[in-house]
Amino acid sequence: MSTLILFEDRGFTGFLPLTYWRSVMSLRCGRKSLIDNASFALREHISGIWTRAELSQVSAIRCQIPANQPVQPGAILINGRWVLEHAVEFHPAPYVARCGDSIAYIACDEKLAKLLTPDLLLAIDATDRLKDFPTGDVDAKLVEFPWDLIERNAADLSRHWTGDDRGSTGNVSSSAFLLNPDHIHIGDRTRVRPTAVIDAGNGPVFISNDVRIDVHTYIEGPVYIGPGSVVKPHSSIRAGSSLGSLCKVAGEISQTIMSGYVNKQHEGFLGDAYVGSWVNMGAGTTNSNLKNTYGEVKVRMGNREIPTGRQFVGSVIGDFARTGIGQLLPTGAVIGFGAMVATGGLAPQCVPSFAWQTAGECARTNLAKLREVADRVMQRRKIEMTAEEQALFESMPGIVEQYGV
Repeated sequence: MSTLILFEDRGFTGFLPLTYWRSVMSLRCGRKSLIDNASFALREHISGIWTRAELSQVSAIRCQIPANQPVQPGAILINGRWVLEHAVEFHPAPYVARCGDSIAYIACDEKLAKLLTPDLLLAIDATDRLKDFPTGDVDAKLVEFPWDLIERNAADLSRHWTGDDRGSTGNVSSSAFLLNPDHIHIGDRTRVRPTAVIDAGNGPVFISNDVRIDVHTYIEGPVYIGPGSVVKPHSSIRAGSSLGSLCKVAGEISQTIMSGYVNKQHEGFLGDAYVGSWVNMGAGTTNSNLKNTYGEVKVRMGNREIPTGRQFVGSVIGDFARTGIGQLLPTGAVIGFGAMVATGGLAPQCVPSFAWQTAGECARTNLAKLREVADRVMQRRKIEMTAEEQALFESMPGIVEQYGV
């Protein structure tokens, strides 16, 4: 059995602002984080991760594996952006496997193990610095942007389903409707209330433990709903959506990934979106996911305008962001870490991290006040920041300034 390490490369910047608060391998796709997906596909335990220095302690605690530890000969370092779909036969060491301009994996001998560090693999010229080692191309699927994860989410939800998942140990009302129940999982202490419809006709529905599915709701697979989440009355959770732990949602949600601890408790549409943790959306918050020209969506991240090659792209919303009531988000909007958006109408295409965006101006959020609000929000879920998360939060303005999103 190999020692498997997932590493970050410079590609993490394509996922900002989501990767300020987490390493790239902690992003969700389907039912799992990318680190859990790698373990699922390879059928092996992941031994460690390599990530940015400011995230190493936080990531080690969250992932419950060592971070940024030296590697030994025989280790395989795998790009954390590689969404593995099956087991891989790795080339014998020493070997640097490439995918385009990126490194897909590295098989370490003694020389490589001594040379490699997390900082080296995060460098812009990492591939050039390893050019003297045996190398070759590999057919890897390295995601580059949040919409890559959104696009493949439905397929990965289906791929993560196993025959052992089927069945219910929850409390399902006799007047709820379960369509294609062999592809439905309902976990312990979960309540499915009268008139709810769970439709697995086009893909599996995995509902975790301690979830509440309220009356007159429609859930269309493939879908994942994480532990402790609440789907409020008259809601519609459409195919290709993944809701992390302790989300409270209402309205219509389609082809959307929520990291966890998200409040969207009122009407409004959210489609083709990726939402970070501890986000609160005011009543009526709605995003557009399609231009009225039906043309390609371009996304602005800081000073970059990125052609997505896609017709449907919703919002990317950073951790601890908030929206006011009736907030409208344009197609391909990016809302930064800790931003507050309350324009009373259509928001700008890109709202920077720590911004206080109103209709008239964009001011800077007070960090101490934002921290106060964050603590209050987390306490409502009976969760406190770890000392490592507190340090990361306090250092976030400097980190954001470095990357400008």
